[in-house]
Amino acid sequence: MTLTARQLYFEAVKVGDELPPLVKPPVDRLQIARYVGAAQDWNPLSIDEPHAKSAGFPSAFAPGMIGMGFLGELVTDWVRGARLRKFQARFVKIVWPGDVLTVRGRVTDRRFEPNGAYGVDIEAWAENQRGELVTRGLATFQMYYSAEDEARQRAGQGPLVVTAQEEEARLARLSRAQPPRPMVPPRPMQPARPIAPPALPPPPSLAQRQAAQPVAARPPPAPARPTPPPPPPRAAPPPPPKPAAKPAPKPAAKPAAKPAPKPAAKAAPKRPAPRPAAKPAAKKPASKPGKPAAKKAAPRAAAKKAGGKKK
Repeated sequence: MTLTARQLYFEAVKVGDELPPLVKPPVDRLQIARYVGAAQDWNPLSIDEPHAKSAGFPSAFAPGMIGMGFLGELVTDWVRGARLRKFQARFVKIVWPGDVLTVRGRVTDRRFEPNGAYGVDIEAWAENQRGELVTRGLATFQMYYSAEDEARQRAGQGPLVVTAQEEEARLARLSRAQPPRPMVPPRPMQPARPIAPPALPPPPSLAQRQAAQPVAARPPPAPARPTPPPPPPRAAPPPPPKPAAKPAPKPAAKPAAKPAPKPAAKAAPKRPAPRPAAKPAAKKPASKPGKPAAKKAAPRAAAKKAGGKKK
């Protein structure tokens, strides 16, 4: 029985294997119209531009199932002939006309199921040209364990039952059966060799350049021009005559200085006449002690009496 060489088996799948990315061409309106006609999904938001703008969208957009179809294309091409058990997707962002989608995937689970069934879970997602997540999905496949298992089932026999313990033992036997790789000692580090500059040929000499030059190509030597005689030396011009010295002008006689007018004598201020000195009062003889004062009053009383007689 001839089997396809591109068949992928369970024994060759490991958790964490990444699927090669799938880059789709830009989504255009022709692709949207073809999908709508094939899926009979006559959503006016995808095919009627005025209706989509009246609903508040900038333009008509692609159906979400287009992104899910890209996820299915990636995983089915990678598993190559496995049975699809479950396929689900979640639409995260709208796909607009002109978007370039890149689909990626990764193996998230690998399990041994009863009755010789082997399941694999693959997570897939799509991103637009700005790196934004557009669609995320999960696909579950049932695979043949090996080429022997596929041949048994296609021949009508029961599946090949292998447990996880048996697979680990088989892998251990395979690792022990392989001869160990000889340990190659590391080579000692050698000092770096200095890189000498390439030796340049010496420049050709004048005789070699003249010999290499053809004779016919040499221009005839130019006749030597006679050197003109030097001009006679010019006599130095006589110095200009010096002007006669002019006698110094005599200074003019200065006019006689006028005598300065004498200032008028100021009138001496009048001084008040000196007052005659007061004559000192005659000192009265002091009364002798023991004499009565009646003697002083006697002449006054006599004068009074004489005056009264004159009247």
